Amino acid sequence: MKTKILLFVILLLPATVLKAQSVSGYVYDDKEDIPLEGAFVYLDGTTFSASTDSNGAFTINTGQQLSAALVVKYMGYQTRIVQNPFSYEGKIKIPLKEDAIKMDEVVINKKAAFSRKEMLQVFREQFLGKTKAGKSCKILNEDDIILYYDLATNTLKAEAKKPIQISNKKLKYEVQFDLVDFQVHFGRKTLSPFAMQTSFYAGTSFFKDVSKKESIKEDRDEAYKGSLLHFMRAIAANEWSEEKYALYVDSFPASPNEYFKVSDTLDYKKVTCLKSKVPIPETNVKIQMNKELSERTLEVPKERNIRFAVLHDGEQQSFFEMNADHFYIGSNGLFWPITSMIFGGYFGELKVGDMLPADYTYINN
Repeated sequence: MKTKILLFVILLLPATVLKAQSVSGYVYDDKEDIPLEGAFVYLDGTTFSASTDSNGAFTINTGQQLSAALVVKYMGYQTRIVQNPFSYEGKIKIPLKEDAIKMDEVVINKKAAFSRKEMLQVFREQFLGKTKAGKSCKILNEDDIILYYDLATNTLKAEAKKPIQISNKKLKYEVQFDLVDFQVHFGRKTLSPFAMQTSFYAGTSFFKDVSKKESIKEDRDEAYKGSLLHFMRAIAANEWSEEKYALYVDSFPASPNEYFKVSDTLDYKKVTCLKSKVPIPETNVKIQMNKELSERTLEVPKERNIRFAVLHDGEQQSFFEMNADHFYIGSNGLFWPITSMIFGGYFGELKVGDMLPADYTYINN
């Protein structure tokens, strides 16, 4: 049986996007009510950030509308995430609470089924990816990653004491990734890729461009074309064919307009799936038990999810299934809720190593 590997990537996204193109705020201790200088503030999945001054104040100028959450970090305090920061009028007041739990005091009492070296290899592959960009990445603080294998569910899990620091040599980014969750499910007690069933990671990220004016456009454009970011932007603009995307349903070419309706909602797009299920014909199933043939009718689902296949530029093959009847896409290509869709194929192969910031601009020369 061919193993199906699905990828779930959760980004912490807001529900609405308004017209503001800058975010200002004030970060302070929630008990003492004193400003916190030097707090790191960034927009999730972008290159936009700021540090608070001596008054705890910050301003992030984006020059564009972004459907991204605001993340606030300060050593010794709990990370704060502000959804939909562009909708606030005036400065956002952001109180931070002291972090009472220290990660080095937490003991994970899990039986070691595999060595750390073995688990770390799988973590690298399923977190960074096995593409050229993924293989070029290096995690600079692997000692801060806690890995364990849950024998009850055959699941590799990971936690991180600190944000994971990633050097992406191919795309010339330094990425700070706050790991919220990481899980890889297997069909049995193993770390073999042939028994892998699902791969899941979640968190917030910040990108720093370290290209130093090097010619990096070709590599970044290569990573962009056919990516999930590119695909979502194509859906939002209803430019499937212009962006070289072809849709297939049950192996037959299909018109996107027959299955997806795109409508304007404030400053983002609402994508409604017009048809996500198809009927399953009834059938009689013969089962052989104890060498005796017995015939009985089994209950089968009356409908199944459509697996939408996507082909980009005649090469990259991906698929997705719908878990909801609609989702939203911001002007920068980020979509939510992330749980509305399940991805696989080429989309499933793309991990953190191939991620581009949401403010990345592709210019087709």
